[in-house]
Amino acid sequence: MRNVIFVYQKADGSMNEPERRVHEGRFGKVARLATDRQDRLTARQAFFPEDGRPRAAVFANPTVALDRICYISVGMVAHAHEKLAPGEFRLADLVAEERDERHPKRFAEGKHLARWLPATHRWLEWGTSRAPALFRRPTFPEMYEVAEKLIAQRSPGPDPVTCLDTKRLRFPESCVGLVLWSHLSGVRNRSIRRKTRYADEKPKRPDLPRREDLERTSRRFSAKYLLGVMNSSPARDFLLANRRSNIHLYPDDWAKLPIPDCAEEEQADVVGVVEAVLEAKERDPSADVDGMEAELDRLVAGLYGAGSQAGGAGGS
Repeated sequence: MRNVIFVYQKADGSMNEPERRVHEGRFGKVARLATDRQDRLTARQAFFPEDGRPRAAVFANPTVALDRICYISVGMVAHAHEKLAPGEFRLADLVAEERDERHPKRFAEGKHLARWLPATHRWLEWGTSRAPALFRRPTFPEMYEVAEKLIAQRSPGPDPVTCLDTKRLRFPESCVGLVLWSHLSGVRNRSIRRKTRYADEKPKRPDLPRREDLERTSRRFSAKYLLGVMNSSPARDFLLANRRSNIHLYPDDWAKLPIPDCAEEEQADVVGVVEAVLEAKERDPSADVDGMEAELDRLVAGLYGAGSQAGGAGGS
């Protein structure tokens, strides 16, 4: 049993260069790792030893962070609220294999998602006295009811799994949902107000981005273009270099993914390949799309202007 003592100091630590060490074999035998100034270290660089992972390429062309284009959040927690209905039901009590009057909403967990399209879905109880009124975290309905959104597995392992949903799927906390800000225009609630506010919303929060600006930015991008970028090798490599976990991909990991900021005409080639992949997967979920994915990687890398290997990626 070894004691570990933490020492805290209230100070601006941005210029500090933390000492990074990893234990080798037995406690007390350590090797020093490379470090940098605190304000330049990503979470992965700070807390993960070097392990031969590819480092994200430097992006020469303009980019926009994904959270400036999309509202990003995990899904609902569909267990009984611990104060309103402690222990009364679990998620398993709310889902059915077939649709009926009590279970009218399509529902997919992370395990039901596949790359490009959901693999399957079940049906969720909705509009009853407990669903969603007594959910621990019901989120808000507009997040699910948009005509199209992107859904990613929260625990995909090393390779991201992101798909397009056009069937208004509900999903739980094992998934991360991404909805274009423009699709949520006019929707006001506490969850959104934590991230951004309209000019007329009070109290003012100058530290948050303006909602009008986010909606304007999001209108320059299509969901299929974003899907193509998110499922590309350059995006995967960026996430590998910057994500906080080897297993999970959290909303904050997706939030800072740089998206190539290019005109609609330049996005069109990516969208064309994505549509071909989606068509093939709709016909046959096991369809071989390796060739199309290779073409997608080439197109996206060109839009990024990906160059030499470095520890992070540029963006705006």
